[in-house]
Amino acid sequence: MKARILALAMFCLPWAAAASAAPIVLVPHQAVYEISLAHSTPGGAVAATGRTVIEFRDQCTGWSTTQRFVADMTNAQGDPTRTDFIATSFESKDERAMRFTLRNSIDGKTSRRFAGTATLAASGRGTVELSVPRNRNFPLPAGALLPTAHTLEVLKAAEAGETGLHQLVFQGGDKSDLYEAITVIGRTATQAETTDDRAADKDGVLKGKSARSVLISYFPYDSKGSSPEYEVAYRLYTNGVVAGMSLIYPKFTLRAKLSSLRELAPSCRPAY
Repeated sequence: MKARILALAMFCLPWAAAASAAPIVLVPHQAVYEISLAHSTPGGAVAATGRTVIEFRDQCTGWSTTQRFVADMTNAQGDPTRTDFIATSFESKDERAMRFTLRNSIDGKTSRRFAGTATLAASGRGTVELSVPRNRNFPLPAGALLPTAHTLEVLKAAEAGETGLHQLVFQGGDKSDLYEAITVIGRTATQAETTDDRAADKDGVLKGKSARSVLISYFPYDSKGSSPEYEVAYRLYTNGVVAGMSLIYPKFTLRAKLSSLRELAPSCRPAY
């Protein structure tokens, strides 16, 4: 299991506006989610508890995201395992470059660790240069998007009344972190469905905001398989907050319930 929730720019973009409307304004915020086991099939996890924290900031020339995921899980044989995943990224607002780090540890031992940069050329092709580990650079195919750019495309499609799209997304990491992402855009969430989200919102960040349901299925790039490696279902609010997440793996599903939401002080102030 990759302990990634959505390389995430998933969690920080509001609904895209039409071309004649106001530009998108991203709201810096911190969201805390409590992890629990929602569903399991034979051979899957039998227990799971944990927490994930996501911080998103606007840093003038780009967006920065920090995500920490810690969960204790018990498999079908009764063996406990602690997963500790932390990832950081900075994406330029021109959607051409990203710096990233990530580390995944299992029971205190590092299982995956990467640091590097991804750069997309005007031609559409790109390059990933890894500083950890070294000498493992690789190209990105034409049409690949960085996470924030992908989310923007999802939001534009929703605004245009489309119900889905299919694109390549590089999430940060190695070659295995390049995915074909199939997105289904659903209906507007009801008031009852957002009650728990608003109860966690002590700063009123969600006041007056609506949310849409989104499901993204991630298939390894060039894979011939018919099943996704994992899926993420969530509610996306018009100011960029994500809630009601389900992390869907082949044999089990984790629920990530929003437990705390607060607005962060801006780190980028407009010029006058």
